[in-house]
Amino acid sequence: MRYFYKYISFLFLVLFISNSLVIAEINHDYEKTNRTIHNFNDAIDQNFLKPTSKVYGILPNFVETGISNAISNINEPSNILNYLTQGNIPSGAYSLSRFLVNSTIGLVGLFDVASNIGLEKNATDFGKTLETWGIGEGQFLVVPFLGPRTSRHFFGTIVDIALNPVRYALKDEDTIISFSPSIVYALSERSRNGDTIDNLRETSIDYYSTLRSIYLQSREINNVDNFEEDQDIFESDLEEFYESEDDKK
Repeated sequence: MRYFYKYISFLFLVLFISNSLVIAEINHDYEKTNRTIHNFNDAIDQNFLKPTSKVYGILPNFVETGISNAISNINEPSNILNYLTQGNIPSGAYSLSRFLVNSTIGLVGLFDVASNIGLEKNATDFGKTLETWGIGEGQFLVVPFLGPRTSRHFFGTIVDIALNPVRYALKDEDTIISFSPSIVYALSERSRNGDTIDNLRETSIDYYSTLRSIYLQSREINNVDNFEEDQDIFESDLEEFYESEDDKK
């Protein structure tokens, strides 16, 4: 019950401060700062994330898949809350079914049994919830460690992290554990997309602008009722980016 009150209080806080996000189109007023943070993130990627992800990539595929499934399952309660907050009861019930199946039969999410019985992965976030409330994307930002975000997406990310019920199921001293899925997810994504990211970095005339274009295209795709949680922006969106560049020539 205490968690419920925290969630409701947070929603009122969101409504109070969200007026600053009501912008019909994405603005790019902070490019100078964004580029500075982009360079910082790139240094973190090259000096830490890239070499660490190569070590992570040594793991057998079934181990990586199990870890990825478990992280996905940890995020499912957040999907449930967001769907319900959006008024999307069917999708909330769908995510609840996935969570119950994978948390029990799937051994706390290590095995994606739900997908095997027809409950395919769908995901949402608080950024999507804000969209259903009429909140625009706002400014384009580059956030330290997180990378490209719009104001709405960034704020939604903070809310999703803060209000995930799994976080409250852990004790205060388990803070490192509560954040470890995000770290492992970053390593998994870097390992899976390593060659694509490195090639993009080496061949782009302006790496910052390229990532911005790919990210914004991914937001357009994700701004639908549901989107696949494992959707890879470095596959579909990279193809669309190069197609759009060819059209300009």
